[in-house]
Amino acid sequence: MIQPDFVLTQGWWYPAVLSSCLLLIVFLMPKKLSWKEIYIIFAIIGYIVWMIDIILAIPFDIFDLGDPQKEGLPEILLFGIIPSCLAVIYLNYLKQDKKWLFVFLFVVISLILEWLTVKVGLMSYNHWNTWWSTPVHLVAYAFFLPWQLTFIRKDTGQR
Repeated sequence: MIQPDFVLTQGWWYPAVLSSCLLLIVFLMPKKLSWKEIYIIFAIIGYIVWMIDIILAIPFDIFDLGDPQKEGLPEILLFGIIPSCLAVIYLNYLKQDKKWLFVFLFVVISLILEWLTVKVGLMSYNHWNTWWSTPVHLVAYAFFLPWQLTFIRKDTGQR
């Protein structure tokens, strides 16, 4: 029988602490989103981040997290929890009249969190640079996430 190997590599504490703080914020923040919306956003973003890692990051050897030969707790948190929490927090507080301020703020936060992942020794770049993530974060916060929330809220007439 295959036993999971949840490797705790150097810097594992960083995504553990960050995930705990972000989950706490999601649970305690005053809600403008419904729990159903939070659930859908959380699941979709986690899935998209995992798929991007599997389809692009791994085959092109863009970066390594911890032990490149094993998946561990840091990957689960960095791909499945942290981006989803950031998306939920962003959409919960987003105000259309201040959209670009929120976009700028969350792009900067995301870049800082990625940079810290490298600084604590958890992630190492092979063919990537923190600044190259800027357009990815910009598209996500400025266009994809607001569209996703609109799509979720759209009344299709189906029940």
